[in-house]
Amino acid sequence: MPVSTEIQVRVAHADVVMNMAFQRSLEYWQRGEKESDPWLQRAGDSGAIFLEEKQALIIEGDCLHQVSAPEGGTIIVCGNLYSTLDVNGFSEIIITGDVRPDGYIRADNFCHAFIGGRLEGTLQSAGSTKAWIDSDFSGVLKTGSPSARIHVGGDYTGRIIPHEQPSSLFLNVAGFAANESLYRIMEYYPNHVNASIAVSDVPPGLYPLEESHRRNERGYCFTRWSVQQQR
Repeated sequence: MPVSTEIQVRVAHADVVMNMAFQRSLEYWQRGEKESDPWLQRAGDSGAIFLEEKQALIIEGDCLHQVSAPEGGTIIVCGNLYSTLDVNGFSEIIITGDVRPDGYIRADNFCHAFIGGRLEGTLQSAGSTKAWIDSDFSGVLKTGSPSARIHVGGDYTGRIIPHEQPSSLFLNVAGFAANESLYRIMEYYPNHVNASIAVSDVPPGLYPLEESHRRNERGYCFTRWSVQQQR
């Protein structure tokens, strides 16, 4: 079950927007496998999988069992994620389908994740996070430090919270996000939030309207979001 050209193009777009977030996967699709850098291929129902140092893995079909990568690596799931991906080190993860409600991506370091469908489960990163969710986001995303960049291609009805300490948060929602949900994010990330919201339940403009919420004690503005259209 090879990754479709459509998905590859969408990942390439996300890679450019997020500044080389999915370089290893794109290189594999463009140039093929290197003898010095072999890719493992496993069926999604073949049982638990353990990866050696920085290995690359393609899972054919839905991922139904735990995958462990204690040294990091690249994982491509050609389907939905129903289980847990446990990764350490630097990780690059492509899910062509949904992260289902029981699906869990747990990264103990930097994590770059592309989700081609919906995020209904949980994505947790202890380090810098680049997450591209191509459809709706109704699950949970726990961000690491020092920064998180998140794109939501559909509607945002989920939760974004810090894994440990608040980080700088950059959020783009191409669908709908209630203004109240942005205030909830601001409570978790009081120092630095920048968000662009395509559609919300308030008039177009720059928020929050209360100027004190957007400025620190020195008068600088670090928390703001823009709304393009009211529904």
